[in-house]
Amino acid sequence: MPRTHLVLAGWLAFAATLALLMPPSAAVAKTWSSDEQNVILEIPEGANPWTWLSHNPAWGKAGIVKAAKRELVKLKGGKPAGGLGALMHLAVRDAEEGVSVEDLADDDDVREFLLKRFKGSEGDVESEVTTMGADGKFDHPALVLRTKGKANDLKAKEGACEGILLATIARGKLIMMRLYAWPSEYDEEGLSVDINYMESNALSLITAKEKKTKKAAPKKAAPEKGDGDDEPGDEGEEEYLEFRAQRWTMTKHKKIKRLEITDEEKTDFLVFKAADSDRMGSYAFYIYGPPNTQYIDGVQAPPPNLMRWIGPSWWQNFDNNHPKGELATWKWPKKPQTKGAKTFLTLPYMEEEKNRKVIFKAGKKRPVEVDASDMIKKLGFAQKVKKNNIGPKGKGGEAVRGSMVGKRPAGGFPGFETVYRFAFRNREHSYRIFVTFSGMAYKKWGEAIRLTLESIEFGKKFKD
Repeated sequence: MPRTHLVLAGWLAFAATLALLMPPSAAVAKTWSSDEQNVILEIPEGANPWTWLSHNPAWGKAGIVKAAKRELVKLKGGKPAGGLGALMHLAVRDAEEGVSVEDLADDDDVREFLLKRFKGSEGDVESEVTTMGADGKFDHPALVLRTKGKANDLKAKEGACEGILLATIARGKLIMMRLYAWPSEYDEEGLSVDINYMESNALSLITAKEKKTKKAAPKKAAPEKGDGDDEPGDEGEEEYLEFRAQRWTMTKHKKIKRLEITDEEKTDFLVFKAADSDRMGSYAFYIYGPPNTQYIDGVQAPPPNLMRWIGPSWWQNFDNNHPKGELATWKWPKKPQTKGAKTFLTLPYMEEEKNRKVIFKAGKKRPVEVDASDMIKKLGFAQKVKKNNIGPKGKGGEAVRGSMVGKRPAGGFPGFETVYRFAFRNREHSYRIFVTFSGMAYKKWGEAIRLTLESIEFGKKFKD
């Protein structure tokens, strides 16, 4: 087995052993993604979590774009931690032309970025070439430098320190993540484990491929206003849609990719369909509007059962598709993002972890069946809407909305899948809206879908 794999396997085994001794609050990664810097960065969260640091103007000289720390208050034995903790800096600089990853081990500027804090008191520097994630795969070459010595801790006092630097080159940029840990004697707090985990898992590139210069495309004519059932407009353009027969409108955000509705889907009363994906995640956004009065074999059928759709049928579907791990929900915002909008059709702010609420922890036994009352009152996955406005003049009767978060079995996008459901009816129709985010899709399309939802207005009157 290569040395890189041996080192990583050893640390993972040590981490697994330590996890058995630590409290049950399992680490949950907090993610920062930047298309501009071409990186995805994660920090662990637990009993003493890592926290992002506010931007410091002094970082500019070193090219630092993001930082985080884990600051201990007390050690496992109860003693004050002093300045013990851990620190992370991510730097992005222009790379010298022709420099390879192998060359970085002897680059004075790269070594200085790691060793500056030690002020000459570091031990030997070990180096190895490993791989890191890029373009959805862990096959991009990177350099790892490791050292130990004495360095100023989080309280600016000199103490025993471990330092790690992960460095790579991509798309003409030198990207470096440096990690420092000031652990206690036996590191019962897991600081060394944290920085070794972060070296192996925390940083990945969105893409390693060089940017291609795009030729300016000719301007296209703006789509004509239709009744919402015409062919979809081009991706990248805002569309104002008029659903005249049902007396409502919607402005599709330019980032939302509207898809054609098939004849079979039209028989299921699908009136709007949008979806998109990239290597990091995918979303789907559907609106159904079946009539309240339907006839089956000449017999009038009851109107669609919205409470069943938001309750037992949803629970059964979601529980079956997310059988393991925790189940959670999101806290709804007090008001829409769009200034002056009056509507309950919006999305929670999923970039804020405080808005996420775990209902079933991993391993906790789940009920086989639940009803709508359980979903709303007992579990909190769904809620009845008190202010049921959908635009300044429209309202939705029997309005309910909900969100469920879980992990699908291996094979799809990594991370959680979030499903939103909205249901309401007016005199003629019963509406059901699906919004699904998989992987990291919310970061790219979340706001666009939120603003599209908030643009929906019912109760419209058309002059012609």
